[in-house]
Amino acid sequence: MNRMLMIDDDPMIVTMVNAYFTAKGFQVTTAKSGVEGLKKFESGAHDVVVTDLMMANGNGYEVIDGVKLSAKGKNTPVILLTADKDEPDLQNFRHQRSPDKTMTKPFDMPALERMVRAVLEDFAGKTKT
Repeated sequence: MNRMLMIDDDPMIVTMVNAYFTAKGFQVTTAKSGVEGLKKFESGAHDVVVTDLMMANGNGYEVIDGVKLSAKGKNTPVILLTADKDEPDLQNFRHQRSPDKTMTKPFDMPALERMVRAVLEDFAGKTKT
């Protein structure tokens, strides 16, 4: 069973992602802020992190930093959800610690599922080599 950490301050998105991925056999942990999400990341086991970019109390950039700079996070893919793929800060950030994939909101669940499964497969291959 794949374990997902879903971080977003929009309760509707969290509810939809949780229901969809639970029905697909995932174990989903949710958080409503970056700070809460990083605490749950550090205290649990997650195969993939999906995080919103723009949140109060710890944005997506801080989540990516927290995951990627942690010992266990180097093998954990992060998918960033953003309302604007052309946001200047996002373009600059990609040259530093970048998400493994980025998806623009609004999105459909099957597209997010394909992306999640693809990064999980990519990372599984990397850890075997």
